[in-house]
Amino acid sequence: MKSKSPAKQQEPSRKLDKYWVPIVAKTLDLLDCFNSVNEALTLEEVVRRTGIPHTSAFRILHTLVVRDYLSQSGRQYRLSRLRKKIKFGFANLSTHIHLAVEIQTSLEKAATAAGVSLVVWDNDRNADTAIRNAELMVAEKVDLAIEFQLFEQVAPVIADIFARAGIPLISLVNPHHGTVYFGVNNYRAGLTAGIALADHAINHWRGKVDAVVLLESPLAGRTTQSRSVGVQKGLEERLSKLPENAIHHLDGGGDRAISKTALSSFLRTMRPSSRILVAGINDESALGAADAVSAMKGSRQIAIVGFGGSSDILEALKDPKSPCIGVVSFHAERYGTELLNFALPIVQGRSAPTGHYVPHKLISRASAK
Repeated sequence: MKSKSPAKQQEPSRKLDKYWVPIVAKTLDLLDCFNSVNEALTLEEVVRRTGIPHTSAFRILHTLVVRDYLSQSGRQYRLSRLRKKIKFGFANLSTHIHLAVEIQTSLEKAATAAGVSLVVWDNDRNADTAIRNAELMVAEKVDLAIEFQLFEQVAPVIADIFARAGIPLISLVNPHHGTVYFGVNNYRAGLTAGIALADHAINHWRGKVDAVVLLESPLAGRTTQSRSVGVQKGLEERLSKLPENAIHHLDGGGDRAISKTALSSFLRTMRPSSRILVAGINDESALGAADAVSAMKGSRQIAIVGFGGSSDILEALKDPKSPCIGVVSFHAERYGTELLNFALPIVQGRSAPTGHYVPHKLISRASAK
C-alpha cells in the first residue's frame, strides 16, 4: 500500500484548524503553480495544475494582477518581477583587465543602489570558462544575464544556453550575434582614434607617416575588429589614402605582454627614424606597445592610441616620455547606472531597444593632466 503524500496527510488536520484560511491557501497554491518568473500560464492551465474551481481561480488571478503579484498579457499570466528582488548575472571578461574591473565596480554600485541582486562570475578570458559560467548562471536562475567575453566562436553557444532557458541576454562591449548589445559603437570609436593619430602626424611630422600598426585581436570577432576599420578611415580623412604596404596588422590578442612582443619584433624591421602610428585594440595592447617602445634603444617617433580609458593608460598619458598620445574612453564609470536603466525594462517585460551605444570620448595627453 502506497503511503500518502505529506500534503494529503495534512488535509484532515487543516480542516479542523480554526486558523486555516482556505482562500489564502488557494492563492498561495496558485502562485506556487508557476515554475519560474519566465513561465506563462493560461487560466485553464492554472485550473489543471491547482485543482481550484474555474471561477475562483479567475477571481484570484484578477486580484493578483491588480495588486501586481502577476502580470497579464492577453490570456496568459506571469509572476510579476516587481514583487521579487531581481537577480542579474554578470560574467565579466577578466579580473586582470582594468576596463572590465572598472565596469564591474560601476555595475555593483548601481545594483546595490537599485536593490538588484547581482551575482558575478569571472570568464578569465577563456572560451570554455565562459560557456561553463553561462551554464552556472542558468542554474542560478538569474532573471537576466550580462555577458562580457572575448571569443566570437563561442558567442552562439552562450546565446543558445540562455535562449533555451528563457533568460534575456545582454552582450557587453563585444557584441554577440542575436543578443541585445550594450557598449560603444566600435567603428565610430576607431574613427575617433584614427583622426587623433592623423592629427598627431600632421602637427608633429608634417603629415608624413612611414607605417601604421594595428594591434588587433582576431578572436574577438569582426564587430570588435571594426575599430581597426574605423582607425584606417579616420587616417584617410586627414592624411588621404595610405599605401597598403604601410598598414600592418599584428595579433596582440588584446594582451599587454603579447602586444609588447608583437610590436618589438616589428620595430626591429624598421629604421629608428621611421614615423609610426600605433592603434591598440584595447588599453592592454596600447600599454604593451608602449612597453615595447620603452625597451628599444634610442629615440623613436612613435604615437600610440588605445581603447577603454583605464586608470593605467590615463597615468601613461600624463608621462611626457610615454609614446601614448591618447585613448578613446568608454566611460566605464557610467556603465552601471546606464546598464541597469537599459536592462530593467527588458527583465520587467516592457519594450526596450535592441541595443544601446555608450558615448565615447578621446582623452588626449593635454586633457589627461
